[in-house]
Amino acid sequence: YGKGYYRDQLGVDATNCWLVDTFGHHAQMPQLLRLAGYKTFWFSRGVPSRKHPSEFIWQGIDGTQIPAFWLPHSYGLMYNSPKDLPHFEQFVKGRFDLLGRYTHEADRVACSGVDVCEPEEHLAPMIAAYNRKPHPPLQLKLAVPCDFEAVVAKRKDLQVFRGELNPIFQGTYSSRIEIKQEMRDMERLLTTAETLGVLAERVGGGIPERTCWRAWEPVLFNETHDLASGVMTDHVYEDTLASYAFSRRLANEWIETLREQIAAKIDTRGDGIPIVVFNTLGWPRTDVAEATVGIAEPGIHSFRLQDADGKDVPVQLAETTRRKDGGIETARLVFLARDVPALGCSVQHVIPNKDPDQPERETTPSVEGEFYRLTIDPVTGAFTSLVEKSSGRELLSAPANVISRETDKGDLWELYQGLDGGSAIAMTRKQPVPRPGTAKLTAEFHGPPQKVRAGSVFAEFHVAHPFDTGSFETRIRCYHGLPRIDISTTIVNNEKYVRYQALFPTAVAHGKIVHSIPFGSIVRPEAIEFPAQDWVDYSNDDGGLALLNRGLPGNLTTDGTLMVSLLRSHTLGAYGFGGGYEPGMSSESGRELGKPRTVQYALYPHAGDWRAAKVFRAGLEYNRPLIAAKVTPHAGELPQRWGLLEVTPADVVVSALKPGRDGAAILRVYEATGRPAKNVAIQFGRKLGSARECNLLENPGQSQSVENNTIRFDLRGFEIKTFELRFP
Repeated sequence: YGKGYYRDQLGVDATNCWLVDTFGHHAQMPQLLRLAGYKTFWFSRGVPSRKHPSEFIWQGIDGTQIPAFWLPHSYGLMYNSPKDLPHFEQFVKGRFDLLGRYTHEADRVACSGVDVCEPEEHLAPMIAAYNRKPHPPLQLKLAVPCDFEAVVAKRKDLQVFRGELNPIFQGTYSSRIEIKQEMRDMERLLTTAETLGVLAERVGGGIPERTCWRAWEPVLFNETHDLASGVMTDHVYEDTLASYAFSRRLANEWIETLREQIAAKIDTRGDGIPIVVFNTLGWPRTDVAEATVGIAEPGIHSFRLQDADGKDVPVQLAETTRRKDGGIETARLVFLARDVPALGCSVQHVIPNKDPDQPERETTPSVEGEFYRLTIDPVTGAFTSLVEKSSGRELLSAPANVISRETDKGDLWELYQGLDGGSAIAMTRKQPVPRPGTAKLTAEFHGPPQKVRAGSVFAEFHVAHPFDTGSFETRIRCYHGLPRIDISTTIVNNEKYVRYQALFPTAVAHGKIVHSIPFGSIVRPEAIEFPAQDWVDYSNDDGGLALLNRGLPGNLTTDGTLMVSLLRSHTLGAYGFGGGYEPGMSSESGRELGKPRTVQYALYPHAGDWRAAKVFRAGLEYNRPLIAAKVTPHAGELPQRWGLLEVTPADVVVSALKPGRDGAAILRVYEATGRPAKNVAIQFGRKLGSARECNLLENPGQSQSVENNTIRFDLRGFEIKTFELRFP
């Protein structure tokens, strides 16, 4: 969006990506930058050591390379220079020598300017005076980035660096955690709305593009590093949440309008109440769905559910309101929607029944399903056993879903220490597993014994009890026919300077730690906290455990224990006044005192490694739930089960489907395992007129051959491709 703004509003093609203060950079950035038309990358944080060269070639996980320019002394090295020539000479010599630690070349670059400052008017005259001296030891030049890039481009021996420039400021991954949750949830809502927008356009609907931008603009604004990280005063924090609420209202209205436009074209006739289930991912899914129905007829006590093929589907009541006669007035239904087509929908029919519903069973805290056997401590809520059934392997080495609370004397930026604003080197601090005595654990506290409520669709366990000076509540849900364990945990914190983590000790031997990042995944070292996008996995070739998250980026694995950071209690600490931060500004709400905070995560036990288990799909499915809504019965041109496309092979992920320019649709895909995918086929369920490959700014490029409504192409491991599609 930034590059497009310069192009569209100013007529400028920005080719240097200037991310000089961002708190770390993931390893797909080289490819994304190249696909957006950038030629270089400038930054100041995240290199692995102080021995790293200031100019190098950065290679991403797909093999894409881009020239990178590290500013080792940040982006203000020439700022506040002296105004008299003798002192200016000494200043320049000192700055030149500082840069010599990172390059042996005579040409070196230093920026002038810091946060929220005006240009220093004396700098240009001082440089001119310096250069007029006879035989100056250095030649100074005022320049823009591309001038220095041209000099560096002539060098033949630039080092190639492979991997990521992370992690930096690890405390930001869980400070003001609701900011992270809002960010991820708004990305879900807005990309869902974009997908439904394309589907609606195919049936004559859609909404104006300006509606999309009104919702996206506050979200993109809030994703700048100082806002997304939560390092803010209370006033800014409240303003950020308010702007998210504005976007959420627009996105929900947008989704409802588009959903109704699509449903109006579907043949929803049949017995009972029709429910349309939408799948916004690029593969057919079997997943949990929920819908609320109202019943006007008295004496209804239960429901049957039939899918689009007329087959009975188990259904369970999660909540009901009842009339005085005991009949159901409204009900929230939970069911497993099977084989919902990719980027499409299917119709289910709810049939009211006057027969009594089968009551839920209360059993001891153990669940045995198709994929695993789970045992839960009835008074603490901790998992005491998790057996993957296909192999019979126990996946836990100690009680899991245990929440730890540790003392953390850091601030909103940093774990365990105060802010070093000049931090430029990737953090390597090892974090041990919290232990009794050094941390408070929820397994040390308990409430009354609880049982599992088991029905035809799901089994649920709920426990709540004190947690030292605060409280803890967890709700665990397991589904019949779905290999995922959903967990919702609520914590009330009443302590200052603490952090909370959820612990999952595994019995996996010699596992590999793999984290999801945008458009891919990466192997990461043990005991260091990194930002993970949707999931982390710890497994060997035989199997393991994936931990999925919704807006909980702080993840690490130590001694086989998966840990996800839930929240921290902190303020800005000793942040220096300036840059808009003035005396009297409060950041006290960052302590999270007395506020119930609910976090959501899930376990995905699996056989085989993360590739074989398609963990990347599990993470996306958890973050993109099926959408189910009651509609009216009517005739329509669309069948009761339909989808836009089919993608093969299964390792290719559709990451975006959005409206493009002049009635086009934009489709983005990537390879998700790091292995080449040959002869990828995307077959469309309706007439495809033309296709062109395009870049991230949606500038059309080479024409793509279309045969039998199918496009074919190859992908490198983790390669991203974007297509402009036109339908007749």
